[in-house]
Amino acid sequence: MALRYPKNPRFHKLQMRSSDYRKWQEGCAHDPSLFEWNGTYYVYSTDTFGAPNGYQIRKSDDLLHWEYVGSAFHMDGVAPHYKKREANGAYGGLQPAYDWCVTHPSEVGYGICTRRDGTMAFWAPHCVKGADGKIWLYFCLTGYFGGSKSCIGLAKADSPEGPFQFEGLLVQSPAGWRTPNAIDPQFFHAEGGKAFLVYGSYGMGLYVIELDPQTGLRKDGRTYDDFSAKKCTFREYYGAHVASGSIEGGVVHYHEGVDVLENGVWTKKNYYYLMCSYGSLSSVYNMRCGRSETPEGPYVDVNGNELICSTDIGTGNKMLGSFRWEGAEIDFFCPGHNDMYVTASGVNLISYHCRTNYFIEKKQSRSNNFHYVYLSQYAFNSDGWPVMNANRYAQEEVQDVTADQLLNITAGKFEAVAFTQGADSITAKRIELRADGTVTGAYPGTWEMYGKHYIRLNVFGDEYLGVVMPAWLDDQNVAGLTVTAMGRQSGMALHLNSTIKI
Repeated sequence: MALRYPKNPRFHKLQMRSSDYRKWQEGCAHDPSLFEWNGTYYVYSTDTFGAPNGYQIRKSDDLLHWEYVGSAFHMDGVAPHYKKREANGAYGGLQPAYDWCVTHPSEVGYGICTRRDGTMAFWAPHCVKGADGKIWLYFCLTGYFGGSKSCIGLAKADSPEGPFQFEGLLVQSPAGWRTPNAIDPQFFHAEGGKAFLVYGSYGMGLYVIELDPQTGLRKDGRTYDDFSAKKCTFREYYGAHVASGSIEGGVVHYHEGVDVLENGVWTKKNYYYLMCSYGSLSSVYNMRCGRSETPEGPYVDVNGNELICSTDIGTGNKMLGSFRWEGAEIDFFCPGHNDMYVTASGVNLISYHCRTNYFIEKKQSRSNNFHYVYLSQYAFNSDGWPVMNANRYAQEEVQDVTADQLLNITAGKFEAVAFTQGADSITAKRIELRADGTVTGAYPGTWEMYGKHYIRLNVFGDEYLGVVMPAWLDDQNVAGLTVTAMGRQSGMALHLNSTIKI
């Protein structure tokens, strides 16, 4: 059967930040969280300088083109009410969150986010459809950038475009890094109708607490007052510790019935997959993954190591980092803080923000501090590990692919991106998959295909297991085949794009 390829998605041209935030499109979308409501897709993202306060909302009908539609919390003119402590039940009702995070300049000399004048900055949201039919928005505030004086709360609305109204606080963390940093919340469903929240950031890492699936609040009802009064333990209040170190942006997604090849026999497995971002946001950000058979872990990588990051590197399967396809003008720089989402039609997607050095290289800017919302499709290799298409999603389909089709379509000609533990941006190299099962070029070795669309490549002394799928190769402005694979020993991703036009 002939393969089906995506059409030209005609992505919007990437833009720098402009004075009119309504025209930002995919630009300036930091920490994007994906949500689907009645056939329309929404992305919620962290506040960006130049746009109204209260989380930016973008929407799309095709998952390819995004337009700004407003803010989740309508914050214009409300700061004086928060300053005067008049916002309990009104103006979004966020007074308890504001009161916890408000910071005086004497406490920190720079980067204050939640100020005594009533202004506040919202970080890293997550939105889901609640059991009560409302839209649940998990939000977080922090006192100042780089500090742990933070809190996570739940707000609800009848419309995905808000306005959202405060329901309650779930986790609070004081200044001083004696506790997890209560930011970056992500709700996830679990077996048996249970629900959980993964959260946390730099310092003590990521944690998981159980939620009431009917209300979206904590199942145990515990408060920070309970913890400070020693009515509950650290573990009881802050939850199960699932990852350590310079990590943030955790997301957990539960997949049932993942195909796994064990001793030559295909079986079905159920896994919780934890993805998060490692390292400095501005220089070495990269996306890692682990999995567990239980929602509270332990989450481990291909080598059975629990997830930990020390400065820039660590354990965890590296799915995507900074790289550039051969000759591409637009590079992928510091991709991260992603969401994992399965659409109503069953498409597995990762939404994430990505920077580019394009505007610096073209001498149009001195900064690459523009975050663009990207989506990429993911599949599972024959070990049951997620492998991520290193091209932007263009409505392609994962489908059966044979070795003959791969060779006939591509002539075996590919450019390859091979990630390592290092933080440097990777530039693609040329390789060839030959009909005799050998790999020649920059990364010599062997290859074979098996099953529906699975591929095995033996290079660098490692065995990479992956998936072949059609894709839109944006740097070449053409449809083609892509390979995405994961090293069984290294835990590093290997990405291939065909170089023969169809």
